[in-house]
Amino acid sequence: MRAEQTFHAMGSDAHVIVVGDTRLVAEAKLRIAELEARWSRFRLDSEVSRLNRANGAPLLVSRDTAVLVERCIDAWRATGGAFDPSVYDAVIDLGYDRDFRVLPASTGNVPPVSRPSPGLGGAVVDVDAGLVRLPPGVHLDPGGIGKGLAADLVVRELLAAGAAGACVGLGGDVRVAGSAGDRDRWSVSIADPHHPGRELVRIDLADGGVATSSRLRRRWWRGGVEFHHVVDPRTGRPAQTATVAVSVVAGETAWAEVRATEALLSPDPVGRSRDVELIVVDEHGRVDATPLFEEVLSCSRR
Repeated sequence: MRAEQTFHAMGSDAHVIVVGDTRLVAEAKLRIAELEARWSRFRLDSEVSRLNRANGAPLLVSRDTAVLVERCIDAWRATGGAFDPSVYDAVIDLGYDRDFRVLPASTGNVPPVSRPSPGLGGAVVDVDAGLVRLPPGVHLDPGGIGKGLAADLVVRELLAAGAAGACVGLGGDVRVAGSAGDRDRWSVSIADPHHPGRELVRIDLADGGVATSSRLRRRWWRGGVEFHHVVDPRTGRPAQTATVAVSVVAGETAWAEVRATEALLSPDPVGRSRDVELIVVDEHGRVDATPLFEEVLSCSRR
């Protein structure tokens, strides 16, 4: 048996599919809501918001949040700072200071100065103790890695609870594992960033994560200038590369999200793809890809 449900969560359209014990769909929805309540920067009572107000003081948090911060630090280090959740202040300066559903299409004046990100050097996490300390002046915007990690955690927990297979999608982040029901593998669709509603490519995946980062989504105007939410931590300004969207396949969705954001900021995303497979779309609609995606694209064109 198979059950699924769609709903809004973490600023995105969420989609949960469970194969086997269909009652677990409701539990997955509650679990995603719990993670959002802990991680949302838009909720004053969330643990992430409390960390951002701690001003360098250590704070006891749930294991979920300690793991999230640990992943943020690891990703920041692994990418040499290209993936940097400490872009929080720059994002606020640019006007993205509330849930995108209620963000005005046009706001205020353009911020007069850029604010490069401080980075996560000096941040301390003890996952077992649930203790986190951010350096003074450092604030987190978990953003995409939060959605990716949520998908990873929920799928893992669904399988542990008895599901034969599970798929959790949060916006452009999807995690699959276990039985896909009447198919050998899960079929994951990647949208064409230039044509909403149109599919760019579809891949079959037995176990792993897919994440898409795009600067064509979440856009707004400020002082007559258009901004988007993918911020270059070196400048504190929206990324200005020729790439408009990157989709990555990796073992975990959180890691796919990290690599997708890193690639979106890179002048040569395919050439520097390293440990993941990815597909890149530029501002003119041209597509480039690593070998796995090249093979899939070739098959779809036949």
